[in-house]
Amino acid sequence: MPVPALRLPLAALLAAACALLPAAGASAATAPPDDDLDQTLAPDEEVAGDQAVLDTGHVDIGPRFLDGDWRLAGRDDSVVPPVWHTPDDIVVRVADAAIQQAPDRPEFGFLDAEPGSDVHVIPQTQQPDVVWLGWNTQDPEVMDSVARGVTLTLHGVEGPGHFSVFLQNGDLGAPDVLWDGDEAGPQDIWVDVNTHTHANWVFTEPGVYALDVEVAAELVGGEQVSDRVPLWFAVGDGTDPADAFAAAAQEASAGSSPSPSASASASSSAPESGAEADGEGDEDSGPSSAVLLGAGAAAVVLLALAGATALRGRRARARAEQEAEREGDA
Repeated sequence: MPVPALRLPLAALLAAACALLPAAGASAATAPPDDDLDQTLAPDEEVAGDQAVLDTGHVDIGPRFLDGDWRLAGRDDSVVPPVWHTPDDIVVRVADAAIQQAPDRPEFGFLDAEPGSDVHVIPQTQQPDVVWLGWNTQDPEVMDSVARGVTLTLHGVEGPGHFSVFLQNGDLGAPDVLWDGDEAGPQDIWVDVNTHTHANWVFTEPGVYALDVEVAAELVGGEQVSDRVPLWFAVGDGTDPADAFAAAAQEASAGSSPSPSASASASSSAPESGAEADGEGDEDSGPSSAVLLGAGAAAVVLLALAGATALRGRRARARAEQEAEREGDA
């Protein structure tokens, strides 16, 4: 019986990975173009006002001007026509269908996973029954307003395991690590306008993860705009997305960021409005009944998130000791 594609080792999956359109920048890399990434965004795509769990199909994060404000949003292309969501209304669910095995290759040491162990992977190339998450800078108003490109920045990660994002060419070359949850300080990805990119998002343990992400740009008129928000993930079939929504509601009510770093930047207004950023926070609607019901679970989730850094540190030390033992045996 053929082995199901989604259970192949991660290294085998990467052999076919080529889903990157050219994007420049210190932390960006290029791979052969993929016709599957050709897309054109309509200027009037709607913004949904309800909560959504994004668990299959094509999803991108990217900047848009919403009510005149520069915002990071998520575009759900699994529905027709596509719709956008604000980050506080979405949880990306990474099901167990996304499980791969960590490669036994030294260049993948950044995964912080034992070779052959199970990791959840949102893949660079689309796979059935797994959400396909990327980013784009193709909103028509964004392309008209941004001077050259945008910077996507990871400021921090909270979660029960290690998180990373990397690109892989189809020739099994060395991975290009874009974001590593163990790295201190901000990690920038430069993205040209009219770019559509997909990469490998890897989570080593199931549970709720919060990514502190910012999108910033210089507009053609010289204005600097930015928006910094948490992106929430529910990893594994045993993780209830309601727990992530509840944790998000707790963070929002506390007015804090999921990262140890400073809270989110205020968004700036679109150039045609002629207004400068006033520093006032966006008005958030109250939590839905589903969020209220999950509030009790949020406390457990937040406790787990609080211990994430210590867990990652212990795993890193253990891995270093194992590598030292291997070198000593050699």
